[in-house]
Amino acid sequence: MRPKLLLFFSVIIISIVLGSLSAVESTGDKSTAENLIISEKEELAKQIFFEIRQVEDPAEKAMLYRKAAEECSGTESAQEALWKLSQLYLDGFDEPNVKEAIGCLEYFIKIYPDSEWRSHVEFSLLGLYENEKLWTKAATLCDKLIAENPNLPNRLKEELLKRYKSEKNRQANDKK
Repeated sequence: MRPKLLLFFSVIIISIVLGSLSAVESTGDKSTAENLIISEKEELAKQIFFEIRQVEDPAEKAMLYRKAAEECSGTESAQEALWKLSQLYLDGFDEPNVKEAIGCLEYFIKIYPDSEWRSHVEFSLLGLYENEKLWTKAATLCDKLIAENPNLPNRLKEELLKRYKSEKNRQANDKK
């Protein structure tokens, strides 16, 4: 009798869930449906992050971080996956892959422009641009950071501007 009871309750639960989803679709209340999807994506991300902790090979970890970023898009976990992937490219391989790290961070900013992590990501990206001598990108990002962060200390603003503008000028003079 218990299997029949279990089956009965399973059918009821499924019909309630399906009924609530169809009600959401018919009323146009997408926030509830989106929350269900986000919570499912967060749960998937937990599973992927668990897998990552079990893996030693950095290439396999990178593949799993990419999977989390793609399949869990729109979540905090996807943002975390992109950040950790960029750090893995810098520190997890025998040779750092700075181009891939820059690509991750640029993609992060493009996909999550309103993220709480954005300033942190942009300042990290600025450092990578500097290390790679990508002065034009560094100067552009520096200008943007100064404009968007009015609370930066003036000394820091001046130092940033001086560093990137002077390097940009040096490059221009080298081309002559």
